[in-house]
Amino acid sequence: MRIPCPRCQAFVVPGAQSCAWCGASLLQEATPGSADPVCAVHPELLSLHACGRCGSFACAQCLRKGPGDEPLCAACHDRVPADALPWDRRDELGTLRAYWQTCVAVMLRPSATFARARPKGSVGSSLGFVALSNLAASFTTALLYMALLFSIPREMMDGDNVSQNRFRLAGVGVIGVMMVLVPVVGMLVALINSALDHLVFRMEGTGQPFEVTLRANALSLSPYMMGLIPFCGMYGGPFWALGLRIYAYRSLHRTGWGTAAVAALAVPLLSCGLFFAAYAVMAVVGASTGR
Repeated sequence: MRIPCPRCQAFVVPGAQSCAWCGASLLQEATPGSADPVCAVHPELLSLHACGRCGSFACAQCLRKGPGDEPLCAACHDRVPADALPWDRRDELGTLRAYWQTCVAVMLRPSATFARARPKGSVGSSLGFVALSNLAASFTTALLYMALLFSIPREMMDGDNVSQNRFRLAGVGVIGVMMVLVPVVGMLVALINSALDHLVFRMEGTGQPFEVTLRANALSLSPYMMGLIPFCGMYGGPFWALGLRIYAYRSLHRTGWGTAAVAALAVPLLSCGLFFAAYAVMAVVGASTGR
């Protein structure tokens, strides 16, 4: 259900306290003696819309978005059940089993899974999911490279300055260091991306905390599990994850498709634009100096 802004009539999302288009505050003070409906909780504020479940009038501060996109008052919204994902039950299921079940649910049933998932999660829980996802994306590929390393015939490596054992030891060391750095770098990248995406959400007037953005970003990395098939996680996973991030942002942030898509795609598109712009500048400079 769409709610018009009282000032510009653009549609606003339940939960926002200011219009994303004109910037006007949606918290309007009520005029004493007026017949305009007022909030059932804050009678000093005008109602923005009636609750789609109980019918009570609610101001922008009390209005929420329900699982079916319907506007709900805060009381009814809090009574809407939210399921714990398998990842939230890892103490009961075990970490690897909980991770597997969560990835399968997110990848195959994103709408239903995110619609009923708990929006909030601890930073440590989200980063743990990110670390496992990045490890899964590269683990099997690293094992394949190691197997190829040990399959190289001795006569191709032994020489005056190279021995087979030293070459293999150096290769195993490099792969080992990479396997340690991959989850660490992945967590750092997730924190930075989530912070930038959350900044976009703030600019659009949504009010969910950063933990919600980080949790949605982390869960959207479920396709990285495809890395258990060599090379699939590194090359196919990121594109699938980007699409799932829109689903996750829409459901966990209780916002519309447009806002979720902007938040998920703004940073990647801007990064690509800056990269191609820099490449074009370098090409022009190189062409001019080569004359």
